[in-house]
Amino acid sequence: MAGEISLLDQPSDVVVGDYQNAGDVVTVPSPLPYIFAEEKQADRQAREALFCTFNADLGFFERAVLGVTQATGARVAVVGDLRMSNPDPRAARNAGTRYIHGLAATPTGSAFHPKLTVIVGPARALVAVGSGNLSVGGWHLNAETWTIAAADRDRCPRLVLDAAEWLRSIARLCAISPPAADAMGRTATALEAFNDGKVVDTGHRLVHTSEAPIIDQLPATPVECLRLYAPFHDERAEAIQDLLLRLTPARVTLAVQSGHRTVVQPKAIARVIDDLGIDLEVVQDQHRSYRHGKLVEAIGDDGACWTLTGSPNLSSMALLKSVADGGNVELGVLAQPSASLFPGGVPIRLDEVPTVRISATRHADKATGATLLAATRAVDGLQVTFARPTPFSARVLASANTDFDTWADVGAVPQGAVHHLIAGIDLPGGSRVRTVWTEHGVPRDGNLVFVTDPARTMLRLGDEPRGSAQGPIELLADARLAERWLHGVRQLAAARASIALPAVGGTGGPAGESDTSTGTPKLDTDSEDWLRYSDDAKSRLGAAMFHFSLGGFAALSAATTTYGSDLLQPTDMLSDERAAGLDEDYANTVNDDIDPLTGENAEADSSGSAHGESDPDDDTDERALRELRRIGHALTRAVRNDLAHLPAVDRLAVGTLVLVGVELGAWERPDGEHGWISVLARVVETLDLDDVPAAIEANVASVAAVALYLIRDHLPTTGRPAEYLRYEAAAHRAAHLVVAADAVLVADHAEAISNSRGFPIDPDDVMRTVALIVDNDPIATAIDVLEDHRPAWRVRRHADAVLHVDGTFTNPFPAAAEALDTIDGADVAAVWATSANGRWAIAARAAEELMRVEQRDGAVQWWHYRLTALGGATRIARDNEFASRMRIHHGPLNSPFPEALTLLAYAGVDVAAGPPE
Repeated sequence: MAGEISLLDQPSDVVVGDYQNAGDVVTVPSPLPYIFAEEKQADRQAREALFCTFNADLGFFERAVLGVTQATGARVAVVGDLRMSNPDPRAARNAGTRYIHGLAATPTGSAFHPKLTVIVGPARALVAVGSGNLSVGGWHLNAETWTIAAADRDRCPRLVLDAAEWLRSIARLCAISPPAADAMGRTATALEAFNDGKVVDTGHRLVHTSEAPIIDQLPATPVECLRLYAPFHDERAEAIQDLLLRLTPARVTLAVQSGHRTVVQPKAIARVIDDLGIDLEVVQDQHRSYRHGKLVEAIGDDGACWTLTGSPNLSSMALLKSVADGGNVELGVLAQPSASLFPGGVPIRLDEVPTVRISATRHADKATGATLLAATRAVDGLQVTFARPTPFSARVLASANTDFDTWADVGAVPQGAVHHLIAGIDLPGGSRVRTVWTEHGVPRDGNLVFVTDPARTMLRLGDEPRGSAQGPIELLADARLAERWLHGVRQLAAARASIALPAVGGTGGPAGESDTSTGTPKLDTDSEDWLRYSDDAKSRLGAAMFHFSLGGFAALSAATTTYGSDLLQPTDMLSDERAAGLDEDYANTVNDDIDPLTGENAEADSSGSAHGESDPDDDTDERALRELRRIGHALTRAVRNDLAHLPAVDRLAVGTLVLVGVELGAWERPDGEHGWISVLARVVETLDLDDVPAAIEANVASVAAVALYLIRDHLPTTGRPAEYLRYEAAAHRAAHLVVAADAVLVADHAEAISNSRGFPIDPDDVMRTVALIVDNDPIATAIDVLEDHRPAWRVRRHADAVLHVDGTFTNPFPAAAEALDTIDGADVAAVWATSANGRWAIAARAAEELMRVEQRDGAVQWWHYRLTALGGATRIARDNEFASRMRIHHGPLNSPFPEALTLLAYAGVDVAAGPPE
């Protein structure tokens, strides 16, 4: 009789498949070649990469899979069974920083056993459902069975959408590390987007244990022959028994592996076969590869074949129970293959099959006690999450950086906790955390988890285009780069202008995404919508301009220091090898002089302009200024022609670039038809087109606030020229928006911009301008303008519509007229000006009439003028000839007339009482 032994993996050869077309579904030994094929697309369109597995060898994953996966552009998450997790921190150096290492626990303590790999972006998706764990055996050495489905925007196999549905179901059934659960949700959302294309029925169907036992989902068609193989059988052959009862085959063929490599109880199978009276044939697979692939293959009376492959073994926990009933989390694929997948082998008798059982493992009690699911960096400390309420109070120990054997106590967790914040603890991502507690007087150690740093795991290698970063300074320093960037803006605007867009503006299409896509976030975006929106924006704008547009140079600096391109290597590596997929040593990435669009060397024409050779006698500064003005012209065209057709974040990026262009001198002057005031006013008017995502409302409002302040600061101190009217229109249009301006964001955007006097903009001045715009108080606004432009004057308010100014001027009427012209929007307004020599004057306005009252040598004189578009009160005060033409006569100057008395009384001016104190 054969003895009982433990199962050992055996080495094998590898078979490599070819990448298939979108809409195809194929069966292959490993998904790894398909990830390499996605990386070779070289567009980094992937947004999410998810690896669900029973057991994860993180050292293998980091060496062989992580690099190429990140090179597709995806964020990466690995989710494995909590009880099987026992990572080697010396080998897993990037967990918690370059990818999420998540754990899952079922409510009954059964296994989290699915094998699913997803690489998905807006253009393409790859879904692999198979039998192999995330290990060198499951992805390289073993004989595994994987079903690969590929989708694009035009064709999507039903299997892809089934995978999204399954991901949604798992979040409801299992306790999963929160960062990993979020990644699963994002992945499901990205897969669901392919429902917009043609859904192809390939004959493949996903089956799982989320809602019902897998056996209940198998076809009910008559079966003539049933072929079975799995590396693990249940102790009493219950799975085989129920399969035979359901499918009633005439004969059964069972494959086992040689060398005691199948966990099976042949006596239990013999009892089932004898009870049911079914003909059983047993074959021994003698291939040297460990066959870990699972198979149920049924042949009908008509020769038609269907198969079940994937994660389910021939066990009751895999096939006969749902998760709610205590079964494993399993995932399989039903298919109708054109050829048999059965391994075959040498016929043997059932009594020649050795009995093999799995030895008890050290993971059996991992789900008991204070079992950690996750440790996540938070603003206020370290957030720890447990698989279930902690049955005891516990201490949390941490080991950081490369001090793998040094553990420090960082805090306590109370009994009954599921989520607990350890305040004030700031551990770097990748640190190790575990719990210790005392159970019935016996010290116990909990499982190890890696600290997840969301700020790092959420970054994508695809955030930054290949080659040098193109931030605002780079763009404005090189007219060629700026024009190429703006060319992309024009293309997007043209595409969006040619289609009917919804009220909530959409995002432009990244590589492979249809220009007519309308899958855009609503104003109350949730985190997944915003993440998708920002990913699309980074693809269009480049990460540098995206971060700069949201938070100025401070945000740009923070973003560029967070992400490094190199994976940390295991501490015990003997050779200096780089992770696959990150060796970008070709010319376009190591030579910053390569044009990012054409691939041509920028030095080839650096000595000449776009229209020919430059004059060698030109001064370098003059050439730089001409380049900058050329960029200013391009920005002006973009703002006037394209801005209104762009998504909100793209308009914001163009607007911030205009602000920097103003600072650098991209326009010759602020006023006039070709000045920057009209350009910046147009930016402000266009920033909010009822499509601003909630996540960036404060950013947009803050940029609008800085822009409005800059325009107002450069307006003339007298009169109402065209620039003043443009400012008024822009301020009125943006009044509802700038309410959301944030003082910190205003400071970030204003730090590199100078005011009209050449000093850095004071953020308090910007916020004061916001208050004036929001309050819409003409008198308060006039006071602010006069205090800014006439610092020697004393300006104060009297009544609702009256200003009083006094200063060193000797003639008070021009001062009163200038102050009156700063009061805009009031139906009636008056200014009382008092000079240092005691003279005073009143300028009062209503509609198109101006009243002037002036005290001279003790006598009070009265004038009445007509106001026109040709000039206001200031021109009348300074131009005697114009004043004479505009005057309306009422007799002697020392005689008050009814129109003046009525207007002054309405404004609240009492001439008899004299100037107010």
